[in-house]
Amino acid sequence: MKLTAVLTLGTIVAATIGATGSAEVLGPIRPAAATPVAESTNKSTKDEKAESVDERIERIAAERPMLKAPKANEGRDTTCVSGEFATLSVVYDSIFESVLPSLPPQLRPTAQSARIAAHRDMKRLHVSSLAVSNHPMTRGADKDDPAVLYRDSVSQWIVSQLLNIRDGRQHDAIPVGNLTVSQAVETVWLYLSVTVFAPITLASGLIPPLGSPLTGTALEALSGYVTYGSILSLVVAGGTLGLQFLYAGISAALIDQCLVQVTDEQRRSAGRPSDTVRYDIPIPAIVAETANQLALADSDTCAPIGSFSLERVLQRTSDQAIRTTSNPAAKQRIKAQTRTLMHQLRTTRVPHNLIPADPYDYTQAELAASIVGRVIPIVGGAPLGIALGLSHNKNEGADFGEMIPLADLTVTKSLTAAYYTYSFAQFLFGTVGGLLEPSLLAPLGLSSLPVTPVRLASALLSLPLTYGLIVYQNVVRSMCLREDDTSGTGLGAQKDSRDGQSVQRAGGSAAGRTSAAKPSRAVTPSSPAKPSRAATPSSAVKPNRAATSGRASTAPHRTSAAPVRIAGDGR
Repeated sequence: MKLTAVLTLGTIVAATIGATGSAEVLGPIRPAAATPVAESTNKSTKDEKAESVDERIERIAAERPMLKAPKANEGRDTTCVSGEFATLSVVYDSIFESVLPSLPPQLRPTAQSARIAAHRDMKRLHVSSLAVSNHPMTRGADKDDPAVLYRDSVSQWIVSQLLNIRDGRQHDAIPVGNLTVSQAVETVWLYLSVTVFAPITLASGLIPPLGSPLTGTALEALSGYVTYGSILSLVVAGGTLGLQFLYAGISAALIDQCLVQVTDEQRRSAGRPSDTVRYDIPIPAIVAETANQLALADSDTCAPIGSFSLERVLQRTSDQAIRTTSNPAAKQRIKAQTRTLMHQLRTTRVPHNLIPADPYDYTQAELAASIVGRVIPIVGGAPLGIALGLSHNKNEGADFGEMIPLADLTVTKSLTAAYYTYSFAQFLFGTVGGLLEPSLLAPLGLSSLPVTPVRLASALLSLPLTYGLIVYQNVVRSMCLREDDTSGTGLGAQKDSRDGQSVQRAGGSAAGRTSAAKPSRAVTPSSPAKPSRAATPSSAVKPNRAATSGRASTAPHRTSAAPVRIAGDGR
């Protein structure tokens, strides 16, 4: 089964790379719009309307497929679909039938037996919907929406699961054969990021100097900075980034191009969960309650949480605390403390344009400079990142002297400031500590340690930044409050997707669903994306046109983890 999956995905990747599509690995990135004046504004005069879900599906239906249609579909009505609706079982048949004629005649019966076994396994094996990652465009987002631009593998998975929990799909078990190619690629990338790239990146930060190629040359003065260890770390970083861009290109191409011809029945089975197998997975009440308040941010109808002002965040937090408190005295204390904090926010003014631009908003040139700059001694890394971020603001026409109340600063700007503060503090710790460490360790006889305390601590300190703050910021930029959705569905961008439409059919709207609602059965993906130029590529996007500083806005959960067989399951 593993060999089958590897061969299938490998062939798809090869076909995608060789296809002539419009997928971009490095598209123009624009900042997500904000509340008040606390965000930079897009200076581009080009304002093209993004392709809608239906327009994209219709365009793809008229394209030529990359893979040959399975013979079982001959003489039947078929439609050309992207990796969003092409299942692994259909793609497996297409690839198998393309390869079979090239096999020696004596091997063909064995191959046919293997095919039957593979299909049996793909029907028998199930995957929890909570273990599957979905591209935001398969959930209804388009190229204008922040969920497409501001994402990494972990934040994308978190957004997918919050939507699943909100819609009551946390118990779904999807047969492997029903997984879409897009789901397979996104999920494989998620697990590669977490189990391979993360440990490798951490290990690269622990590599000792290992000597220098400049020793004994005219540039020996730089041998302390240019070491075999630093070169190896740069190779690891460059290789990881290159794979990220490769993934982004493949991911976008699979969603934006016709992959194979399928029947209506095959299209409906894309991502569809089993009717007889369920996973009984307990969801903490706080997670379910949070998920029930969220929707996928939409640039037209549902402003992302990241665009909220700090004033709104404080007021909403205060209102929530008051609602959940029955003690009158406690309510009065909360109100008094809120007034004090609100006064401080409104009277404290900050030069918001001195907060450097988010790396996700860098231009191609700025991103390239930040990558190459990692090898520059002393000033590379955080100092260079800050300089590039400020330069980006200046090029956008920002006034560094402009002051605004702290109350008007957006969540995104605040988190970006925290990102640079943490990054610079880590840089100072690693740089200054690295310079002082030899003199401190030598008297203790520890100067020959392969991994020094400062190097270890510096590498570990990078984890909360990469897998904490950055992930959290991408999540709040990808989601909005259901109460803010002006479409009236409470679904945000998801209203245009298959799963969004099924939710509306099942409960009228997401906002009207209760914890007793039964999850809908026929669902998953719906839309494409251009990859981003940021630390983890994603896609080009326009500013959020629905940004607002307004006032702000529950899913079923059960209990335990193995597959639960439902009466009638004959296996």
